[in-house]
Amino acid sequence: MQANDADRLFATAIERHQAGDPAGAIPFYQQVVQLCPEAVAPLVNLGFAWQGLGRSDLAIAACDRALLLEPDNAAAWSGRGGACMELGRPDAAIASFVRAILADFSSTEALNNLGRALAVQGRAEEATRILRRAVVLGPDNPQPYNNLGAVLIGAGAVAEGLVACARTLTLDPVNPEGENNLGNALMELDRPEEAMAAFGRALALHPAFPEACTNLSGALIDAGRCPAAALVCARAIALSPDDARSYNNLGNALYGTGALDAAARAFGRALRLAPDDAEIHYNASAVLLKQGRLREGWVEFEWRKRTERSAFRKMPLPGPEWDGGPLAGRTLLLYAEQGLGDVLQFARYAPLIAARAGGGVLLRVYPSLVRLMSGLPGLAGVISTDDPLPPYDCHLPLMSPPYRMGTVLDDIPAPNSYLGADSRATERWRERLDAQPGLKVGIAWAGDPREHQRGAHLMDRRRSLPLSAFDEVVRIPGIRWVSLQKGAAAAQVKAAPFGSALFDPMDEISDFADTAALIAALDLVISVDTSVAHLAGALGRPVWILSRFDGCWRWLESRCDSPWYPSARLYRQPAWGDWPSVLATVASDLERLAARSSLGITLPGNKYSDDALR
Repeated sequence: MQANDADRLFATAIERHQAGDPAGAIPFYQQVVQLCPEAVAPLVNLGFAWQGLGRSDLAIAACDRALLLEPDNAAAWSGRGGACMELGRPDAAIASFVRAILADFSSTEALNNLGRALAVQGRAEEATRILRRAVVLGPDNPQPYNNLGAVLIGAGAVAEGLVACARTLTLDPVNPEGENNLGNALMELDRPEEAMAAFGRALALHPAFPEACTNLSGALIDAGRCPAAALVCARAIALSPDDARSYNNLGNALYGTGALDAAARAFGRALRLAPDDAEIHYNASAVLLKQGRLREGWVEFEWRKRTERSAFRKMPLPGPEWDGGPLAGRTLLLYAEQGLGDVLQFARYAPLIAARAGGGVLLRVYPSLVRLMSGLPGLAGVISTDDPLPPYDCHLPLMSPPYRMGTVLDDIPAPNSYLGADSRATERWRERLDAQPGLKVGIAWAGDPREHQRGAHLMDRRRSLPLSAFDEVVRIPGIRWVSLQKGAAAAQVKAAPFGSALFDPMDEISDFADTAALIAALDLVISVDTSVAHLAGALGRPVWILSRFDGCWRWLESRCDSPWYPSARLYRQPAWGDWPSVLATVASDLERLAARSSLGITLPGNKYSDDALR
């Protein structure tokens, strides 16, 4: 009679458990265990029921009791491993899943769980190997494909990860995690609209899915829909109030709307939840630097070296970093990082360190900058990033001197110029350009798309324009237009209806020293936020910089001048993507300059300053 009662109770427990009611199943499991204390299956199922209620401690206790009775029970080891994962004990989880596999080599579930646990620990190669075995053993089980897709996407094998995601959804079309992983793959492939649709399907299937909310907010930010992204972040935070990533995305969304104080608060909250997250610190630095809080901003900016995709982590230089103290005869290697414009902006620090620190300074820059940078005074040498590393005693990336030297807004080293052009080459350009009358104005309308760097590529889309957008500007009379555009965008000159109005000498330009000589012969440079703008500013030439709405931190907030470049004037988008308003203002200012130039009027000071335009 007791056995019959136990069977009936066990059947009831399983029925309730399978109906999604673990709380209702637990009392029946407990009665079975009381009636049949030597039975293993009720204890294992009890463990899974407790885990379903979030009581992983009780789940482990139930599984451990089952394992005392049957030490090689694969299901008990798997259940124990899952509970350990929930408690944030991946090492213990991995050990349990390995025991489950040793007990049953054909267990797809144990292999899947082991692969997931290894992925959580960042052991992507091992996780991939285990999950590949799981999909071979269980070709009709969607979960190993889903986890394999996530691991492959995280490891950069996005195309293969996309295939695994598609297989997941073929096997289980209503799998919200599969849709979420598909969205992540599409994001990495720069297909944000499709990614947003996938995240939306995930949320339709599982409305209380905070990770999908957070991922959707990231896709919206990438698409420039920052106000909508902020609303989605609020939903994610409501679902998971302790998720630092949601607050991080909220900070990015608010930064994109220009609400810097609110963005700073969001990043602050994220850092209280995840104080060692390098990505959040790095994002927070942009707010502080843009607000002009440079001393605090440089501290946070140093975290860029620790971010997941940082080149500093992938290829660290041997030897110690310079701590900002006296060199005392030692040699410091300052080396290029990030883009060409960054090197041009921060190269100003190399002579200062050489003069103040009492040692030799070697500057290592990209090949196209070597000849130009060789004119900087006081350096022990300028070498290319293509050259072998020279002997040195300490090193520092080129965007770190402001932190080491304590640069604040009022003492940015900003001479009228700190780079120079070859005078003879400049004179040759001047003779050629003077063959036609009018202001000599150089133009650069696009940056380097850097398609292999997703973040930089998305930023370039926002900062660059098609040449055709300058149609009304280029038609202003009294101006001799000169293209300063390199790269794929340079081909737009031939396609533009006004292309014949542009003198395009860039085929004659081999490096930045050549570009510097050409810019030195011009009256004005108009450029988007790219290396040409930095070069003109470093040469002390008048430059009008066209800045996107979510402009780079270096241009600060709401200013039309720059403390980095005295000869620069900023033209800012008044709203996201609004280049027509920017170009209308540029055209108006340029018409006045051209008119004054045609009358031979000499303007006081910097003839392209704000005062001159009033």
